[in-house]
Order: sequence, then C-alpha cells, then structure tokens
Amino acid sequence: MNIIYVEDDPTNILLLERVTHSTGDYLVTFGDAESALESDMIWDADLFLLDIHLPGDLNGLDMADILRRNGVNVPMVMITAYDLPDYVARCNEVGGDLYLVKPVSVPDLVDVLNDYRQA
Repeated sequence: MNIIYVEDDPTNILLLERVTHSTGDYLVTFGDAESALESDMIWDADLFLLDIHLPGDLNGLDMADILRRNGVNVPMVMITAYDLPDYVARCNEVGGDLYLVKPVSVPDLVDVLNDYRQA
C-alpha cells in the first residue's frame, strides 16, 4: 500500500517508517502540506496520514479539504496530539475517514493500516 504521511515531527516519522517497514507498505513523508500538494506522488497514494498542526500556511485539515475538492477519494486519517471537538468536527466536514490522537500505539497503527489495506 502506498502511504503519504504529512508530519513535521521526526520522531513520529521514524515510528511510522518502522511500522510500514514491518508491514511491507511504501511510505512517503512530507514535512508540510504545501510540499505534499506540489508532489505528483500524492496521486498514487492509497492512504493519507495527516498531522493537523504543520508548519506553513496549510494544516492537515486544509490539505484534506483541498484533496477532496479535487476529487481525491483515498482514505484520509488525521493523526494529532489535539483531542478537540472542533478538530473532530472539521475532520468530518472535510471528509476525513478517521481521527487518531497521539500518541498512537504501534499495534493500533498496524491495525489501522491493515484495516485500510483490506478495504
């Protein structure tokens, strides 16, 4: 499965790199939404994992909204340290498929990847 992960925290990126290595998935990471949206690689994604708080002018929710408005129907999982009702509501509003609050355990990440791989 081709996974795009937009995250600015190197520790979180390393964790997901280890998880996807063990699951056999292909992971591409971006440190901000703007660089991800400029990349042609996003059109080959099977799953997006998007942090909400990102450097730059766009956050993960903005990116999800832009992708949805451009016809991208790939599952989008928001992964954030903020368990706020406004963010959950906005996630649903922009077509997010799942909202996870950090820290996410390795078994839970593997379960999420397996669920979307089988979908």
